[in-house]
Amino acid sequence: MSHTELVETERKVQKTGRKRFEITPTVLEQVEKYSGLGFNMSQIATVLGVDERTVYAKKAAFSQFDQAIKKGRLSAIGHVSNALYDSAMNGNITAQIFYLKNRAPEMYQDVIQQKFTVEAVNKLSDTQLLDEIRKDESIASQVSGLLPLPQSQAQSQDAA
Repeated sequence: MSHTELVETERKVQKTGRKRFEITPTVLEQVEKYSGLGFNMSQIATVLGVDERTVYAKKAAFSQFDQAIKKGRLSAIGHVSNALYDSAMNGNITAQIFYLKNRAPEMYQDVIQQKFTVEAVNKLSDTQLLDEIRKDESIASQVSGLLPLPQSQAQSQDAA
């Protein structure tokens, strides 16, 4: 063979794109660990070296993958809850207050918040809306003198 002669050799066709992502016991352990550390889906994808869409697709397609995410999160919540409980029981007043406000808010909440959506307010008649405003002392005190009298009081003043 001379140097100018070309030799054609058989080339192996190489696949393009990323390597296929497979769920293995090691991957499930990693997902559970990182989920427990508070990583979101994007961060888990980065650690695994895959696209975020892949993580969502695997989560939807494989219950083991989804369960690993849930188990990691619940395990971490359990550890923190236990630590909070231990702190509260050992006399940490801040932990006691936090624990009670979150575990029994109906009894230990500082402020009871009432949430009205715009849709709900739009569905009220004017009379119903005025009645709701009158029931809330903090709002009623701010607008006292601006609200029309309730129908029963207005009728009794007309009669007088």
